[in-house]
Amino acid sequence: MSTDTTMQENTNKIASNKEKRGTSLYLLDAVIIVAMGILMFCGASWQVFKSNTDVAKYQCYAAVFLQGTHVAKSYPPHQCDFISESQTYTNAKIAAGLQKYGAPGFLVDFVKHQNISLPLRALPHEYPLLTLIPFLIVLVSPQHWYQVAFAILMALLAGGMYFLLARFKSRTAAIIGATLLVIGGWSTAVGRFDLVPSLLTLLAVILAERKRWTWAFVLLALAFLMKFYPVMLLIPFLVGQQMELHEKWNAWRRWQPFVAFIGVCVVVMGVSLLLSVEGTISPLSYFETRPIQAESLGSSLIWLSTFVTHHTLSFDNNYHSLNVQPVHILTRLVTYGEQLLELVGLAFVAWLQWKRKITLATATLLTLLVVIVTGKVFSPQYLIWVIPLVAYVVGTNWRWIVSWIAICALTTSIYPYTYYAPGHTSILKVPLVPWFYPAVTLRNFILLGFVLALLIYYVRQQVLPTTTTEQRNTGEIATVSTQEANVPVSGADIDVDDEVPPPANIGEENSSNVEKLSY
Repeated sequence: MSTDTTMQENTNKIASNKEKRGTSLYLLDAVIIVAMGILMFCGASWQVFKSNTDVAKYQCYAAVFLQGTHVAKSYPPHQCDFISESQTYTNAKIAAGLQKYGAPGFLVDFVKHQNISLPLRALPHEYPLLTLIPFLIVLVSPQHWYQVAFAILMALLAGGMYFLLARFKSRTAAIIGATLLVIGGWSTAVGRFDLVPSLLTLLAVILAERKRWTWAFVLLALAFLMKFYPVMLLIPFLVGQQMELHEKWNAWRRWQPFVAFIGVCVVVMGVSLLLSVEGTISPLSYFETRPIQAESLGSSLIWLSTFVTHHTLSFDNNYHSLNVQPVHILTRLVTYGEQLLELVGLAFVAWLQWKRKITLATATLLTLLVVIVTGKVFSPQYLIWVIPLVAYVVGTNWRWIVSWIAICALTTSIYPYTYYAPGHTSILKVPLVPWFYPAVTLRNFILLGFVLALLIYYVRQQVLPTTTTEQRNTGEIATVSTQEANVPVSGADIDVDDEVPPPANIGEENSSNVEKLSY
């Protein structure tokens, strides 16, 4: 009897210790999330009441969409001047083009007579329709406090990123994600809306790893309709989904997730066209005609070439960014060279995934990094796209984390500190700052080195072992990599907590080593 009593007391003591430990960890999470929000707000505080910031533009977009373009005059001088800027494709030009190619008369008239100055007609010049959702949510706040309310909304989403990483990866990964977001997104994380598509992408990856492919593709479509860059992730998502199936090529199960993606895009783009054809097409032309931005790898290469050719660089402030003016044939060579490298890089990542050397999450991260490194534009907020995935994929490998701390720190040193250094009278003077191009070039080459190192590392990896699992709700047998299968289905915090047991298909020897790089 006394033995039973002792055992019961020991059990109660263990349960009590676990409960206390869990409470302490949850308290730690809360402290980190609050501290992260405060730090990011401090980093953006210098701009929250200015009328020329990105969030001020979001406010104008939301207001003119809801009430019509006339409301732009009610805002501080010059805040909404960009609303009246001429676009490459206007309704008149689009209607003329349709008429030229023999489109039906009713369609030509529909486009020609769309009045984008009316309520629910003026869409953002450079963003898709769904972007208006976060802009409109914050519009309920007083006009003067719009940017503060927007920063609070983004800080809450940053907390959501921490929660997702802590629940579906590990608390350590969540802390790393929060740290990188504060350093790299010091003035951009709560001053841009990029956390929205970034979190949708992370959720899509998490769902895909749990074989919820249809929902994963739906979330990927929503991310694409928030900002165009996630469309590139169709490659790793389709490769990952198709590799699992052993159905005939025309089986419905094989194409259902992709059809869901297309369906969401068609519905949303259809609504967007009904509201404004000009507003729907303008964002596509906006990115098509953008020149090389001053912070991109291409710009760094052009700057390095000046030490050989001794030509001078000139800059323009257009497309809401600092851009390099074309330098005879060199600009074309850099542009075409980057496009070729992008195609090669994307194909190589897809090959690694097809050969089962990398998981879907790793393929997603590498795809985005290839797009960023080889793109014409590298704005500071682009780091927000990949930071959650870096924390999710790289985990606690400090060799990679140190390089990302350097990338984030250099990005913040460039923007805002170099851009807004004392004494600057014009943004066109920024490239003349002695340390601007060295910092930009060092950051770009560290990022390029990170991508190349990851690719080389995974090329040398052996093919991931596979295991057979049964998909829920379908009964379909699919072959998946052990590395993917080992991702916890519940919110077990693998490298910190031991309160939730690992899934049945994970062995004792690898239950604490999920999704981590090792040499």
